[in-house]
Amino acid sequence: MKKFIWAVALCFACANFAQADLIITGTYDGPLSGGTPKGVELYVLNDIADLSIFGVGSANNGGGSDGQEFTLSGSASAGDFIYVASEDTGFTNFFGFAPTFTTGAMSINGDDAIELFQSGSVIDVFGDIDTDGTGEPWDHLDGWAYRVSETTPDGSTFALSNWTFSGINAFDGETTNATSATPMPIGTFTPAAVPEPATAVLFGLAGFGLCVVRRR
Repeated sequence: MKKFIWAVALCFACANFAQADLIITGTYDGPLSGGTPKGVELYVLNDIADLSIFGVGSANNGGGSDGQEFTLSGSASAGDFIYVASEDTGFTNFFGFAPTFTTGAMSINGDDAIELFQSGSVIDVFGDIDTDGTGEPWDHLDGWAYRVSETTPDGSTFALSNWTFSGINAFDGETTNATSATPMPIGTFTPAAVPEPATAVLFGLAGFGLCVVRRR
């Protein structure tokens, strides 16, 4: 019985202090020809040996999820930023470096929602997939949205308070992000500190112990 309790306690600790490996940290709807650059910024929270278990999809004009439309590839290290854009030229001209991936699935506007998938399940989302974002608090037409540092993935339910916004038309007339009056804070997200493993286990054990006491 004691071994069982210890095993359950350790599982409790692991479950409560587990951290996702990838998170959506930014979206952008640019002012260049064709409304470019368009796409998302992702942040790697933990080393990922195989990025192909992750993918992104867009939900345009409140039409609901279209599922995973693009699958990542390769590997990534904790602290890396990944840029998935609709094309290469506009992104490079505007931000000064090339995107990591390009896909037509990121032909989004500031009123469209974005989903991040892992093994086919949604682990993070920007916007409401069932709502046209025009006029909504998260609308960033011709602008950007950026995640607040130290916030965690939202799962399938968008958390507006985890984001900051440029407002609509912030990029109008601009030619580069660096010279914009309201530049996107690209590549600036910092994650929440993760407790040391020993600390996590102790907290897990304490929480489990309280549950056992209450059940008696």
